[in-house]
Amino acid sequence: MAWISPREFKIYILVVGILSLVALLITLIVLLPGYLRYHKSAIEKKIVSNTTVDMSKFIVPESFKEFHEISWAHLYPDKVKWSWTDIEPYWQDPKELILEYLEEQNESVIDDIFKDIP
Repeated sequence: MAWISPREFKIYILVVGILSLVALLITLIVLLPGYLRYHKSAIEKKIVSNTTVDMSKFIVPESFKEFHEISWAHLYPDKVKWSWTDIEPYWQDPKELILEYLEEQNESVIDDIFKDIP
């Protein structure tokens, strides 16, 4: 008892072949217009690339420059002298920062010294 007869195999091959051709035709029908448009625009770009451009077209008009000028609006008045109450929320003692840095440097030096010791 054969799993599939030669006649059924031929029908299978014929159906798969026809479906493949239909899929190929549909793919070509869908992609061909886009390819033609791309090819046409590529030819137009080649034609345009040979033309020269006047440098005066690159000058930015004054109206665009005004748009990019930034003006700052302060939310509080400028202070010449700051009081301790103004500074206190932002103050960090430099001694603590220096000690942290030195501790990190010392630990890295100690690690380098002891890394070769088994």
